[in-house]
Amino acid sequence: MTTPATPSQPFPVRFYSPTSPVPDSCGRTLGSILAWPDTALEYSHEYIQNLFPLPERSPINPSAPIIDEQTFTTFRSSPELQNQLRNSLRRMLQFYGLELTCSPQGTNAAAEDSAYQVRPGPNFHSASRNWVIRFNHNHLRITRIIRCCRVLGLETEAAAFFDALLRIVEEKRGVISQKTVMFWRRAAERPLYLAPEEEDDRGRGKEWLYRFEEGNKTQGGA
Repeated sequence: MTTPATPSQPFPVRFYSPTSPVPDSCGRTLGSILAWPDTALEYSHEYIQNLFPLPERSPINPSAPIIDEQTFTTFRSSPELQNQLRNSLRRMLQFYGLELTCSPQGTNAAAEDSAYQVRPGPNFHSASRNWVIRFNHNHLRITRIIRCCRVLGLETEAAAFFDALLRIVEEKRGVISQKTVMFWRRAAERPLYLAPEEEDDRGRGKEWLYRFEEGNKTQGGA
């Protein structure tokens, strides 16, 4: 059973609550944003930081919500919140002309045990014209989406998105810059505590994410 969000919880948890969602500072709920037409998703900008927050403070919009340790822990322990986030991912993939599919592993498999794939959808030809080009603002959005999904527990879905992007890059060779692909790869493959824009691979980034990753290594080696 889903526990309603409380005022003391971080904004991303309350915004994504399936039972008692709160609107953003512009009065928009998660459901209303996901119902927007593609033109609104393209020409509005600040909503993406509400749908896909990051652990790092935005230098462009310092008031945008971030993922703190409480948000991280709450999402990773809540299949309901993760499903809400997955719905946001599906909507943005549709905007890009892609679709998320899953094949359950076993007869009673939960979502986290499913094999996810991202493939071109029926609108890919028209939708891709908007972002499979050089120097497009959607490239930054995609980096954000991959990192947010990984941090909040949708690692499999994020990896499937990145794999689809690599196939598109290969098919449209020379269209999307190698620098863009580098940031996508960093978002998809780096340790969670290192942001894509961090140039020092030896850094520790967010200390609580560093502790989480190190704890996973310890458990894996036990």
